[in-house]
Amino acid sequence: MSQQPETLALVKPALEYGPAFLAMVDDHIAHGEQYNYNNAVLAREDFATFVRELKDEAYGIGLPEGLPAQQTYWLLKDSSLLIGEIRFRPHLEQPYEKFNGHVGYNIRPSYRGQGYGTRQLALLLEEARQLALPGISMTIEDENPASEHIIEKNGGKLLRVIDNPSSLRVEELNGSWIARDIIKENKRCALWWINLSYKPLQKVWQKRWSGTA
Repeated sequence: MSQQPETLALVKPALEYGPAFLAMVDDHIAHGEQYNYNNAVLAREDFATFVRELKDEAYGIGLPEGLPAQQTYWLLKDSSLLIGEIRFRPHLEQPYEKFNGHVGYNIRPSYRGQGYGTRQLALLLEEARQLALPGISMTIEDENPASEHIIEKNGGKLLRVIDNPSSLRVEELNGSWIARDIIKENKRCALWWINLSYKPLQKVWQKRWSGTA
């Protein structure tokens, strides 16, 4: 009996993914990692409010001045399992490294090293092309060969390496959240660029993962 090909899709946060999202968070914790990519504490306490905050964030609602809107997607495998998260900031001004680039992502520990990071980014690039962006920037802090490989497989090129890069830090001040500029002392940041007119993996996806969303 032939095995059905797996399906992968990027989905926006919704109530129906509550158990699957918390299972992904628990997988990180079981591997000794904290889930610091968004408010996992709120997700456990009130998933509906958590989803609403992510939706507001995508439209820039309630964000501190200077912080760009960010759309969160989850990587859904076979319509039931969440194995990754990718965050997309479509409207950035230089310096891109200040905002950690247009895209940030993570893959569930149990599914790393299997090509899902590469495929998740490829799906996000299709979303970005719908906005007619010329390209997207991504940053890698310090050494991370796995992330470099994922970006390169999607056509990324290294632009430059930055010592002591600028960044934004969100802090609470007098009951309000503010974003302020900081310098990451003694850090190195590699800035990468992916030209969105380039589709190096399109034929590969069609051949090896037919049926993938």
